[in-house]
Amino acid sequence: MNSLERATWCLSAVLLLSSASWAQDRGARREAALRRAVGAREVMQERLRDIRLSRFNPTRSVLKLQSHLQQTAQASFEGDNYVSVIPLVTRQDGARTNVGLNNYSRFSVHNQADPDASVAIGLFDPSGNLDRRGSFDVRSNQMLQINDIFSSLDPVEGGGAATTGWLLIFSDEPVTAWASVILDRASNDPAMELAVADQIFKPAAYVESQGTPFNPLLIQSSVKTGSFRSRLAVVNIGNGAGRLRIKLFDRKGALQESLSPVDVPESGMFVDDDIRSSVPGTYGQIVIEVEDLNPARADREPRIVATSLVESTTGPFAGFFPAFALPEPESAAIGGVWEGSVSGTIMNAEVQVTLFQERDMLYGVLDILSGSFPTTDREFLISGEVSNGSVFLDIRDRFDDCVEDDDPCTFIGYRLFSPSIGGKTMEGDTIYFDEADRFDKGNFNLTRVGAIYPPEE
Repeated sequence: MNSLERATWCLSAVLLLSSASWAQDRGARREAALRRAVGAREVMQERLRDIRLSRFNPTRSVLKLQSHLQQTAQASFEGDNYVSVIPLVTRQDGARTNVGLNNYSRFSVHNQADPDASVAIGLFDPSGNLDRRGSFDVRSNQMLQINDIFSSLDPVEGGGAATTGWLLIFSDEPVTAWASVILDRASNDPAMELAVADQIFKPAAYVESQGTPFNPLLIQSSVKTGSFRSRLAVVNIGNGAGRLRIKLFDRKGALQESLSPVDVPESGMFVDDDIRSSVPGTYGQIVIEVEDLNPARADREPRIVATSLVESTTGPFAGFFPAFALPEPESAAIGGVWEGSVSGTIMNAEVQVTLFQERDMLYGVLDILSGSFPTTDREFLISGEVSNGSVFLDIRDRFDDCVEDDDPCTFIGYRLFSPSIGGKTMEGDTIYFDEADRFDKGNFNLTRVGAIYPPEE
């Protein structure tokens, strides 16, 4: 068996080792089923296509927006690689919305040094219909401000009537986007809103600012006291209809009211200008859950983004609270310092693992304290996630010095999987493989021994 065959076999073993736990992730199961059905590349194309538009209304499809605008803007158009969303823009009641685009790319495989970004923007109304569209060129390091986005975009056939909506932004180079929402024309004081980057293919533990049927969204604060109120906007950027369940909490964490469910179509949005009107005199967080209305259709799952605009009814004050993605309820909080043993045929060591945690995402450092481990290095960066109570930790690194061009590099893979955590103990299986044709399976047992930042003595 040669090195390539052995590496392939080892990688297959790694995947088999974690397949039981990944099966618990319903989102991963759906994606896997799609991949098996038509192939990975076709799935990606169909997924990205369906997640933005209704196939049954091609005249208003995002694909038409994307291809038409970009191909007319430049003859050498290749396609877009970057997508972002601005959840709320409005010109209602005399308001106006300015939009900014920053091209931060200094080098690109698409256009070499100092690349220009070709950007297409579509404005969708609350029903999910494309209302306006436009295209813009943004030079490297440029900040392009588009004043009054509603007037700066061209109405599509049958569109142009929306006064509130959301923006979908395509670009062939990396850009950031933001909106300045000005509610009071007398003061011209803006409320600033940052775009949400598209994250449909991110692993579940790394998704930010987007909610699915498996993880809700949190608006960290909302208000209905005195002259202050909160406006809530929720956009379904998924490829299937969803049912929103919005829960209002008081500042002490008690549930005050669950609002009546609201169905939102794909590309549609829900807007409430005074979301806490049913519980006046209160302030607190909002939790937004979304139910899949087509659970039998793996290709029709909703995905939501949200924002809240806190505003004063007597003055020019306003500010945005972007939604925060919550982990699954079963996700354990396991950040800290862990110590214990790893064992196997070619490894038998005492280790220390320092784990940082952001929602379901884990990252940190694994240190070999003593014993044998098939590497020359003794410190490794480690990453992973918590999913349905299970813990995945992964190291991908090199174990020899290959800083110089003429030195060989031998890379390793080491994965730890724990099906559950009991108290302060985490234990499970490990698998190791490298390019030197070494392969090993083993076990680990770790105990949480303290905090990353212990109190001063």
